[in-house]
Amino acid sequence: MLDTALVTIRFDNGALATAEANFQAVYGYDVRGEAFGSAGMLTMGELRRSHLTAYGPDGIAADCVGYDQDLFHDAYVAEPADFTDRVRTAGTPSVTGEDARAALSMALAAIRSITTGGPVRIDELQDR
Repeated sequence: MLDTALVTIRFDNGALATAEANFQAVYGYDVRGEAFGSAGMLTMGELRRSHLTAYGPDGIAADCVGYDQDLFHDAYVAEPADFTDRVRTAGTPSVTGEDARAALSMALAAIRSITTGGPVRIDELQDR
C-alpha cells in the first residue's frame, strides 16, 4: 500500500505539472492545488475554516477542515445542481463523460508507472 506518491506530468506543449499525495495525513483531509506560471499563481484548497490562529503555551493552533465534505462543500452542492439544470434545458453538462475518461486515463497511467517503474504515455492507454 502506498503511503506517499508523486506524479510528474509532461504535457504535449512541454509544460510540467506535479501531483503529490499522502494517504496517511493524520491531521485530516488535505487536498490543495497550485498553478504557477509566467502570469502569476492560483491556489485552492484552504484547509483552515477561518483566518483565526491561536498562539498559546501549548503551541499554535488553527481550526481546520477534517473531511472532503467540508473542503469541497460548494462543489458537492454545485455539481448536482448543474446536472439537474442541464437535464431540464437539454444542455451539455459542465463536466462530461470525456472529462471523466481523461481523469481515469491519468490515474491508470500513474498506476502503470508505479508498477513498471517508468514513464507512461496517456495515448498508449487510450489506444486499448
